[in-house]
Amino acid sequence: MNFVSALASSIDAKDPYTRGHSQRVTRYSLAIAQALEMDSREIEDLELAGYLHDIGKIGTPQEILEKPFALTQEEFDIVKKHPFNGVKILANLKNLQQVSSFILHHHERVDGAGYPDGLAGKDIPLGARILAVAASFDAITSDRPYRKGAAVGEALAEIERNIGGQFDPRVVRTFTTLVRAGEIDTDRPAHQQPEPQQTRKN
Repeated sequence: MNFVSALASSIDAKDPYTRGHSQRVTRYSLAIAQALEMDSREIEDLELAGYLHDIGKIGTPQEILEKPFALTQEEFDIVKKHPFNGVKILANLKNLQQVSSFILHHHERVDGAGYPDGLAGKDIPLGARILAVAASFDAITSDRPYRKGAAVGEALAEIERNIGGQFDPRVVRTFTTLVRAGEIDTDRPAHQQPEPQQTRKN
């Protein structure tokens, strides 16, 4: 697990604005899973998937990850390959089938409009539905080159607005309840905030 955590840190380091992302997503995901009383093996698999859910971004060009304005459709299509690329990286490791499934499907939507397979509802593995909420919350609250991260309350409201479309209702309710009750630490160490960068020009 120490090795996996170190690997996740190296993945996050490709983009200074995602520093600590995998660790936070894992923390949020495990809190949700425990509240939902997932079995211990699924929780172990989810922990690995949380750390490794973006491992496929190793192959994503740096200029796309750091682009300070909207991606073109072609660039977004490249980014959308990262779940599949992540599964390919893990393909030769035994006993990670469920971990790979969580990683592959963490950008699916419960309304079927996600990727890569357009799965809907409970056809999406629960671990992937949990990762979707955790990763989105962290993305919304993270500073980006083109915007400031949202406050926790704003981020929760945004997640709740997407219940039934992007997110599983039970997962969202569990997560928002835990955060509002102070049972999930959403604070970020000051050293995780990146230095401001100049906006790139075309």
